[in-house]
Amino acid sequence: MNNKQLSQRGWFHFSLFLLLALLWSGSFINIKVVVNQLPPVFCAMIRVLISLICLSILFAVRRKNVFVPTLKYWRLWMAGFFVQALPFALLFYGEKFIEPALASIINSTVSIWALILGAVIFRDVSQWTLIKVTGVILGFIGIIIIFAPFIGARENSLIGIIAIFGMAISYSIGSLINQHIIFKKMSVSHETNLIQQHSASVLFLFVTSLALESWPSWSEVFTLQLSLAFIYLGLMATAIAWMIYFYLLKEWGAVRTTSVMYIVPVLAIVWDFLFLHLIPSINELMGMIAILVGVTFIQWGRKTNKSTL
Repeated sequence: MNNKQLSQRGWFHFSLFLLLALLWSGSFINIKVVVNQLPPVFCAMIRVLISLICLSILFAVRRKNVFVPTLKYWRLWMAGFFVQALPFALLFYGEKFIEPALASIINSTVSIWALILGAVIFRDVSQWTLIKVTGVILGFIGIIIIFAPFIGARENSLIGIIAIFGMAISYSIGSLINQHIIFKKMSVSHETNLIQQHSASVLFLFVTSLALESWPSWSEVFTLQLSLAFIYLGLMATAIAWMIYFYLLKEWGAVRTTSVMYIVPVLAIVWDFLFLHLIPSINELMGMIAILVGVTFIQWGRKTNKSTL
């Protein structure tokens, strides 16, 4: 591949990266819309179910094989649990108590957790440099700034913040499992990976919601406002976004791909202001700045070897 082709490929990947940020930033405000009226885990299940249906139809039309030998399913389903099922349950639950912009700010810590947990779980220290360690420290300073107003206070907001941080940690674990186990050690197609991880997520969310929540009537679910929100969440922010995400995860690696989270909160704050007329607090803005600078530092000095990105 010549330099021109490499440059074009680079711009294509970066364009997908920006599109992914746009799609995911819009999801936070739509999550707020649905969890204000319906049980949170139920909402997460509907989101993934819509995405699963859309992807299944697409891959069926394209005659893609989405099955693997029985012994391989548990790895794909484990990855689906950490990268989608558990984080979605925590994200939807957390947004019952905090605003979309704050959720997106906390969500931007994913690449920080990916860097730390990559070293802890997979012994991958190839990414660790002085400037990246500085980025991790700045990220944790941002986390402390966000947490500070809620420490010692008996507010539901603290529950929401903890839930969203749990989502970010789970999401980073799932991304690392995909990078180090699925992509490196398993010969499965992109389509198979998506369908199997979606299936595991729907199953987990269905059982969890059925056990813990009272389901609403379908007439409550399919109002115009909720239907539009679910279509956006399921089709745009999950089916389409997940295809982009898995493609970039395979091409760029977990740390670089999850850095999309540092663009998402900036866009989410814009959507909050335009649609909900919400302005983040000083602590939230200061915490966001520290986190975004930290994540930016983590992206500096990447190695060009694809396997270590």
